[in-house]
Amino acid sequence: MAYYNREPEITNIIKSHERRANRMLQHAQSSRLLEAFNKIWVFIEGNKLSTPVSGNVMTFNVAEIKSEINNWIRDFKDCQEAAQRKLKSLEDPSPEDQSKLINIRNEAVVLVSRYESLKNTIDQVEQDFTNAVRTHRAPMREALTDLSILYNSVNHVKGDFSDYKNVSVYVHGIEDSGNGFYTSVKNAAQKGDLIVRITKNEKNEYVYEYYYIDKYGKTYKKETYEEIKDLEIFNTNGRLHIVYDTNEPNEHRQATSDDLAEKLNEMGLMNDTTKIDMFGHSYGGRRSLQFAMDYPDHVRSITTIGTPYDKNLLATGANRARWLADNAAGRDTMNTSDYLDFNEENKNNDNGKDYSNAYTDMDSEAMTEDINHLKSANPEVYQKLQKMDITAAAGYRTEDTVSFSPYYTASGKHKINSDDIVSVESQHGDILGDLIDEKPEIEVKGSGVTKPGHIYEVEDSEFVDLIREVNKKEAE
Repeated sequence: MAYYNREPEITNIIKSHERRANRMLQHAQSSRLLEAFNKIWVFIEGNKLSTPVSGNVMTFNVAEIKSEINNWIRDFKDCQEAAQRKLKSLEDPSPEDQSKLINIRNEAVVLVSRYESLKNTIDQVEQDFTNAVRTHRAPMREALTDLSILYNSVNHVKGDFSDYKNVSVYVHGIEDSGNGFYTSVKNAAQKGDLIVRITKNEKNEYVYEYYYIDKYGKTYKKETYEEIKDLEIFNTNGRLHIVYDTNEPNEHRQATSDDLAEKLNEMGLMNDTTKIDMFGHSYGGRRSLQFAMDYPDHVRSITTIGTPYDKNLLATGANRARWLADNAAGRDTMNTSDYLDFNEENKNNDNGKDYSNAYTDMDSEAMTEDINHLKSANPEVYQKLQKMDITAAAGYRTEDTVSFSPYYTASGKHKINSDDIVSVESQHGDILGDLIDEKPEIEVKGSGVTKPGHIYEVEDSEFVDLIREVNKKEAE
């Protein structure tokens, strides 16, 4: 564009916009935003804006800036209309008058296009900032929770449930809820135990349900813990069972650990005397192990079933063919919380939004990698994991088989060394070295990919017995 041949009306408008742009940039103090403006301004004026920006602020009011740019676009449109009216008002317009209108119109079209491009660039900058902020939000949130736990400890702050010494926490797998665990916990709980069900309502808010089992085996359901405490037969001598629903079904294990720590701290359970026994199904086992790595002083045992401790082939396929998995197989691979992993390989992108979830995690990272990092960076925590009672149960199936030979025909049951989703080797956590203490195997029903044994594991009667046995053993 020939800057020196512009019509004066257009030049005056651009100068006005330049002054307003400098004011906005000076207020925002964002080098990324200045860079976005300068890319456009070089085309418009042949030079960069003069605003000194000393900061790298990662937040600014995008709506206000885009609204201002829309006003600039309107200025050009108003200029065109004014030139059109002026030309029409002339009884005998000269060729120069007509040429002036054409010049204004052509220049306005090009400049409006530049401004529209600037708005798109600002949207991209905002998305980049959002992704960067989300990446750094996780350690900030974890640090704030740690400070809150420390504050409660130093100041002897007691939460509502601080009197409980034995606590079991149950964490489900991906694209699942705590429904299965709730059924199992009801069967495994003993007289005098309290079950707290933490779920999400239609407003995406956490709600709590309370079930107390008295000494006669009768269950009382109440809306609040205060109502439970008002029961004459109530005491805190039993075990507290917390059936926990994750914030998002497919959220990354670190997001679950952070959220769970916050919830347990609010309940007064992250203290020096309460011991937590973790139970996880499928990816819930990875979530439970992550929580134990983050808060080893509060975890006494971990019991998992059907947990893919190494990379999972089905998760890898779903993560890398997300459209196919979501539409053909009914998966929800992009459902995630705002958590964003630092590991570049543990990220995916949906229309500019980076995210990390259970699928990206199992595609890119086996838990042995985190364990090895922990060994090197924090051997004391690794030693605490070694002292925990960690049980990795594997589900398996049997199916009818027929064997033919020239001499005889035999039929019978044949053991399948997996639950159709996770190999026994992975479920047993063989890659975790010497951390696993017990490796029981539980036969489960189910068949094939549509109804695999995997989905029936958590409600299996043998697993309910295991929950009961672990809780009794750890309490002793």
